[in-house]
Amino acid sequence: MALSREEIAARYSKALFEYSYDANVLDEVHDELNVLLQVAKANPEIIQLLSDPILSKDEKRTFLDTFTTGTSDETKEFLKFLVEYQRFSDFIDIIEAFDVRYNKAKNIADGIATTAIALQKEELDKIANAYAKKYGLATLKVKNKVDPSILGGVVLQVGDIRIDGSIRTKLQEIREQLLENKRGETIEH
Repeated sequence: MALSREEIAARYSKALFEYSYDANVLDEVHDELNVLLQVAKANPEIIQLLSDPILSKDEKRTFLDTFTTGTSDETKEFLKFLVEYQRFSDFIDIIEAFDVRYNKAKNIADGIATTAIALQKEELDKIANAYAKKYGLATLKVKNKVDPSILGGVVLQVGDIRIDGSIRTKLQEIREQLLENKRGETIEH
């Protein structure tokens, strides 16, 4: 029975995490693979080339050596392993799953701050630091999403936690209170 992409990503990312953790190079491997991940996403032909069944493993290893110049031996060995076992087509899924494991181990979270206008980096950092401190995170990485319909304020989404401090929501709450008060007055008369 063939494994699903999720199962492959889970197994290989776990092996990579444990391997780099045991070798005491977890942070280095994480950083290197994320750079390579961005390069691979920007140049999908790299994944195609290293997954191509027509090319020999030696040709793939030669290309891989140029692709991984300057990276640690652990990163190089893992990528060679993916080529050897014909799993390079799963590279992106594996590294994204590895990032999830890494972030969990390092107490790092990702979030989205939705605002009516774009925020400066300093403002995003301030939001991230306040949230991280309140919820006991080592780091919160926040991206900004602009949605003028919220009118103002911030809606912060981190995992399944949503903090809605938008003006639109505040106005809606005030409206509902006024309507509730009006209904209560109407019933009493």
